[in-house]
Amino acid sequence: MRRISNAWFLASLGFLVLGFSRGINSSFGVFYVALLETFGWSRGATAGVFSVNLIVDAIISPVVGHLLDRYGPKRVVGTGCLLLASGLWLSSQITSLWQFYIFFGLVSSLGFSFLGMIPHVVLISEWFSSNRASALGAMYAGTGIGILLLAPLIEWLISTWGWERALQSLAVTVLVLLAPLVLGFYRRGPYADKGSERSGSRNQWTARLALQSLQFWLLFLARIFAAGGTVVIVTHQVAHVVDIGYSRIFAATIFGLMGFTSTGGRVVFGYIADLFSKQAAYTLNIMTTLIGVGALMAARDPFSPWLLYIYVLFFGIGFGSRAVIFSAISADIFSGKGFGAIFGYSVISVGLGGALGSWLGGIFFDVSGSYLISFALSTIVLIFSDLCIWIASMRRVASYDERLWSRDKR
Repeated sequence: MRRISNAWFLASLGFLVLGFSRGINSSFGVFYVALLETFGWSRGATAGVFSVNLIVDAIISPVVGHLLDRYGPKRVVGTGCLLLASGLWLSSQITSLWQFYIFFGLVSSLGFSFLGMIPHVVLISEWFSSNRASALGAMYAGTGIGILLLAPLIEWLISTWGWERALQSLAVTVLVLLAPLVLGFYRRGPYADKGSERSGSRNQWTARLALQSLQFWLLFLARIFAAGGTVVIVTHQVAHVVDIGYSRIFAATIFGLMGFTSTGGRVVFGYIADLFSKQAAYTLNIMTTLIGVGALMAARDPFSPWLLYIYVLFFGIGFGSRAVIFSAISADIFSGKGFGAIFGYSVISVGLGGALGSWLGGIFFDVSGSYLISFALSTIVLIFSDLCIWIASMRRVASYDERLWSRDKR
């Protein structure tokens, strides 16, 4: 009973820490506007800082995973607090664009990665063997709440004190609030050294073996398809709605509700994944998402706003909760001493798929003059993602991968 209460206490801390860091990261657009007004830099060059942020996160993810396996969540996330606070404070002192690239694009990005999804998924997987998806869903819900609350708070700080003081306030909060919680309570869980739950074996997956397994690459491919199919919608949704006749303010307001609906989706789908099966939950998630995409494709004039409400509800519920199910499936298969590194390598797929989805969505619009092709392709790749998940769950695939252990012992 005490172990269960400790586990849920750590999940609640993960909700707070992950939510706060993700809320800051997702509020880049608020600082973006303030910096443009202050320095008059070009939009492309300034927005490039966030691209660097994504690239750094993709590159550093396997490193974070290896460090987690060696040192555990406390030291890794604690280091992330120090890096993030340093990056935010140094960003408040900038006078040129190259400084912003280094202090926010590099130093803060390292902090976001060390504080981000990988260490918290590892933390939860080490404390939960049952109800793992529910715990991940509850923790991931913090990201939606963080985005919902911090974006307007940061805008108020900037309007009241200026962007420099806003960055400094966030840096102090990370050091004074988050760091003591992490260093005081984060620790390795009772399932940190146990092998794969699905195999029922004491054999341990290593990153080297996982990178040879069919299950790893099927999940990797599923995440590429899912990220590509999702990001093409998220990147171009406002442009599509403005193109069909709605105001920019209306479009931004409608899609701002996505953070709220996605929070509920993370909790609901985490519970469904534990109640039935993670594969069934993923299929339901994809079906829900496709209803939303269909409503967005059907919206072709400014006289049917109800279609946009359907889109926000259904796409929002599915948005983000796929990460909960992916994380739970990965932990079920690969949990153990090497899980941090394995999960770190798998997260590279999100950056690859997201970059392709965003870019191809613009390319197909330039060629056709509409987003119809892009959104239709989103539907197709999301279905492919679901197929990959089911193939990865086949016993024949798992049996093939288990042979890697016997080969490794020769």
